Amino acid sequence: MIFDEKIIFIIAGGREPNALDITTTYVTYIIVIAKYIKTIGYTPIFSDNIDINDFLEPYKDNLVGAILANPPVTSMRGGIEDTTDEMWANARNLFVATILNATQAVGKILMQNQKGSIIFLNSIHAEKPVGNGFLYTLGCAAVQALCREAALIYGSFNVGSYNIMRGIVEGEEEYFASDYSSIHHNSELRFPKERLPFADSLNELCSFLLSGNAYILNGTDLYADEGFRLYYGKSGYYKKI
Repeated sequence: MIFDEKIIFIIAGGREPNALDITTTYVTYIIVIAKYIKTIGYTPIFSDNIDINDFLEPYKDNLVGAILANPPVTSMRGGIEDTTDEMWANARNLFVATILNATQAVGKILMQNQKGSIIFLNSIHAEKPVGNGFLYTLGCAAVQALCREAALIYGSFNVGSYNIMRGIVEGEEEYFASDYSSIHHNSELRFPKERLPFADSLNELCSFLLSGNAYILNGTDLYADEGFRLYYGKSGYYKKI
């Protein structure tokens, strides 16, 4: 390990996949972020180790942050009436428990190092229902609350926690399709630019949050959806100008 190496721990989609074995469109944007931060001096690491504490032990002196991403909504399909105790238990273990365990493991190290950043790559669906993913929205809301708790506890040790409320990006349309809600029907028309954001749209934001210069935003919900939530229907006014 290089002495002054700056290591970022990444969980992609609620699990810790091998960075070279990405098989779904959903986690592509996370890998794009990982490749980008590598070009600016960070070393991203992915773990397939069940015990995150053991995995991070050799990196603790050089760990400067973490990017913890939600799993895909498709792993938690179903409305309120469709949800069972077993489905909730599975979703809790895949989603909330994984993010919580990672936060605890990373937070403990960053507190000792007296610096660092924890980025929660969350979703606008913490506040806006999917329509066919009750357990997913429940998990997103839990992560939102977790970020606020982390900001309070770890913040006194100069560790920033940031909740990115991201929207849909190019290639994810199929994951958010719903028979209960039309929010993701013709998604591109709900953006001011009338196109889906690209997979690399979060690169610079994550870079800033990892830089150590973003602590003023500790505990903040950062809406990164290019205005998607503000959609009220196209009037055509601006197109006429």
